[in-house]
Amino acid sequence: MFQVVRVLIVKELLQTFRDRRMLFVIFVAPVVQIFIFGVAVTNEVRNVSLSVADLSHSSYSRRLVSSLTRGGYFRLEHENSGGDEVQKDLLLNRAVIGLVIPPDFASQIEGNRQATVQILVDGSDGNSANIATGYALRILSSLDFYVRPTFFSTSRIPAEGLVDFHPRVFYNPAVESRFYLMPGIITMVLTVLILLLTAMGITKEKESGSFEHLVVSPISGMQLMLGKTLPFALVGFFDACIVITLAVFGFGVPLTGSLPALILINVLYIFAMLGLGLLVSSISASQQQAMLSAFAIIFPAVILSDFFFPVSNMPVFIQWITYLNPMKYSLQAQRIIFLKGAGLGAVANQIAVLAGFAVAFYGLGTLQFRRSLH
Repeated sequence: MFQVVRVLIVKELLQTFRDRRMLFVIFVAPVVQIFIFGVAVTNEVRNVSLSVADLSHSSYSRRLVSSLTRGGYFRLEHENSGGDEVQKDLLLNRAVIGLVIPPDFASQIEGNRQATVQILVDGSDGNSANIATGYALRILSSLDFYVRPTFFSTSRIPAEGLVDFHPRVFYNPAVESRFYLMPGIITMVLTVLILLLTAMGITKEKESGSFEHLVVSPISGMQLMLGKTLPFALVGFFDACIVITLAVFGFGVPLTGSLPALILINVLYIFAMLGLGLLVSSISASQQQAMLSAFAIIFPAVILSDFFFPVSNMPVFIQWITYLNPMKYSLQAQRIIFLKGAGLGAVANQIAVLAGFAVAFYGLGTLQFRRSLH
């Protein structure tokens, strides 16, 4: 009995280590995932993009902006001439925090009056918005102490503080976590579902032997590929509709943007995942290989998608890698459409990139699938 078990164990190990694909999944993928978790994942928010409208153009206002950008928590991205331009930067994802300094800022300080500075916050990412707002208020509240010995005597500074800040959160005023998590869950469901269904559905037929029967049948390669992938696309779209419905009516997530834009984003992402599923199935000889290969793709994609952890916190070379992650663009577009009330124009960049991923992945998957038929 034990001799048979030993032989089976040796046989399985030999089969596994002879397969280069499984060697990658066993040795390379875990290292990559550990590297991503160790380097890219952090709860600290840094390099938050900042848009400023300095209407004062004074040494006081410049010192105020400098106090924000000096510590590395904020990165000045845009200097504007008005508050409307700052709000536009937030809408187009060019900034997370906006700062509007009024024209009379310097005169109010010099006259010992309380100056008002407006902070605009993109609340579509509730976690980052909360943390970044806290950083901003903490840094700016220290400004009184910093300028007091230089410009004012202690006795002349109002007890309530020289500068009064009024944060205003856009797109998610209550900073509800579920509002920015739900759009990400839609993308997550599509990623896991489509990738696993496509990869494991095809490899299952390979294992059972029925795939060979289809290959020798008079069905063309294109017909076979479409017949294998389109059902998964329909299932994915159906599941996306269910998740969207639950998010809006079950959890109260506002769908303020364009429904056609949301549908287009999901369709493009589904076809991108179908292509990845075809690629995985074409290099997998069993369902086990397909599942392991799929999860080797899914886990890094989730970490590098801006779903749980801000991409701006990650090292620069990791941020460059995220440009190759279609999940990142789908998640961005979903949040913009859900929370910012945007239409096709506001997500045109994400649509173009996802269309490119869909064509590239589905095209490569089709070629590899047809190659595997021979």
